[in-house]
Amino acid sequence: MKDLKCGKKSCKFNKGYCCMARKIEVAKSTDCLTFEPVEKKHSMFEAGSDFVKADYSVDTSVSCNANCIFQKSNKCVANGITVMGDNNCANCLTYIKD
Repeated sequence: MKDLKCGKKSCKFNKGYCCMARKIEVAKSTDCLTFEPVEKKHSMFEAGSDFVKADYSVDTSVSCNANCIFQKSNKCVANGITVMGDNNCANCLTYIKD
């Protein structure tokens, strides 16, 4: 899946609001289990990640266990997904209950 948008700026796989992980796993609860917080680096350019050019070149495999209309045989078959969240969690917003 190349259209995987991520609003979790605190995730180490987020580059320009795109997920750069080779594969992600979405739990039954719609949590992105691949989410990994970025190591804190103190810099005067903390907003720099907001200005990174989006990179849609990574074809991410999405395994999913959520009870969703896009989940077929534990794989996501949506054309693209969006992941967002707060604090230390990330959730699939494309989830539509089956």
